[in-house]
Amino acid sequence: MASDTQALLELVRDTLAAVEGVATCKVGREANMTPADYPMVRIVPMRLAEGDLVGARAVEALVYFGQPIHEFANGLESLYWSHLTMEARLLAALQGPAAPFHCKHHETLLDEDRVEAYKILAMRVTLEP
Repeated sequence: MASDTQALLELVRDTLAAVEGVATCKVGREANMTPADYPMVRIVPMRLAEGDLVGARAVEALVYFGQPIHEFANGLESLYWSHLTMEARLLAALQGPAAPFHCKHHETLLDEDRVEAYKILAMRVTLEP
């Protein structure tokens, strides 16, 4: 039997997997990702806390998303525009009227171009049933 937290994370995973442009979406960020996994979304729980509803748990998480840099012939600037579009799509899925959960977006963290082959961003969110 799945816990309420597991059920919430599965709902979030399935919601984000349906977003246009997402190739793979999973809970957890595995070390052995390949180019076939991109464009990717990974939901990484950071903290479990009491939710706003009595008896509900809140999940603080990072929602990573990214793409290989080499796929963008128009340069890094083009990749930034693509990531801003993806961020908007992911937020619309997480916070739209059809979302079967509540999501508060705190901030989006950028990788400061530190990773040579991939551009990875992360949204810090709180999720509740």
